[in-house]
Amino acid sequence: MDKEEVISELRRVATQLNSDCLTQNQFNQHGRIRLKTVINKFGSWNQAKESAGLMTNPPGPGPELHQQKISDEELLQEIIRLTQELGKQPSETEMMAKGSFSKGPYRKRWGSFTKARQVAYAKYGFPALDSRGEVVPEQQPPQEQAITETQVIVPQTHKPKDLNRRKKVQFGEPIDFRGLRFAPINEQGVVYLFGMISRELGFLIESIRTEYPDCEGKRRIDKKKQRWEHVLIEFEYRSSNFDHSPDDCDLIVCWVHDWEDCPIEVLELRSRIKYLPNR
Repeated sequence: MDKEEVISELRRVATQLNSDCLTQNQFNQHGRIRLKTVINKFGSWNQAKESAGLMTNPPGPGPELHQQKISDEELLQEIIRLTQELGKQPSETEMMAKGSFSKGPYRKRWGSFTKARQVAYAKYGFPALDSRGEVVPEQQPPQEQAITETQVIVPQTHKPKDLNRRKKVQFGEPIDFRGLRFAPINEQGVVYLFGMISRELGFLIESIRTEYPDCEGKRRIDKKKQRWEHVLIEFEYRSSNFDHSPDDCDLIVCWVHDWEDCPIEVLELRSRIKYLPNR
């Protein structure tokens, strides 16, 4: 499919809707071409509209009103799309350079682009690819789960004041993932889980050690498995547990990523195993 065919489809949908300024949501609903194809052909949604002779901003009093007309879903889905394209979490600068929207609507709706990115991943999941190369969202948004799942009550019990018995073992949430019945609750659990899935995530491990950083290996950086990069890894239960010099580490592997301004790249296993088979 060439650019002229894409331009023709953009104009057809615009004529059908009697609009000189299409939104991504409108094109998703009425177009016969995937939105991803349009953006890949022209580099951005606005560039595609401009090439088709359509307005990149709707008529009206100015950009403030335009920001209100962009739906939350469009803004969040653009974060997911750009994450898939880059293969990592996009920065605000990368959204400005390669995304379809500016930083303005993200800051206006969520206070910052970083917070908007967290909302996008919480709602749709960190992108995985299906057989067509499209993003696979979470099966059910957290809001719906909160409504449909049976509420679990932790009963209160009477505990004697002089309670001197053996310390009971604690477990994480049940996950039943490849023989690991419960989620990690410490760094050792993270190391064990990462060892189970590291090859599927594109890592070749060379050494595990007790000194900082914990692990050294290679990471695949292209889909054809032809290019690899050296990587130094530190394991933590939470990313916020990291208390070393960031200059000597490339990646934090953790169960829970809870450090918004972490200066090091983070791989959160909790959000990744949902895309891997349980057996």
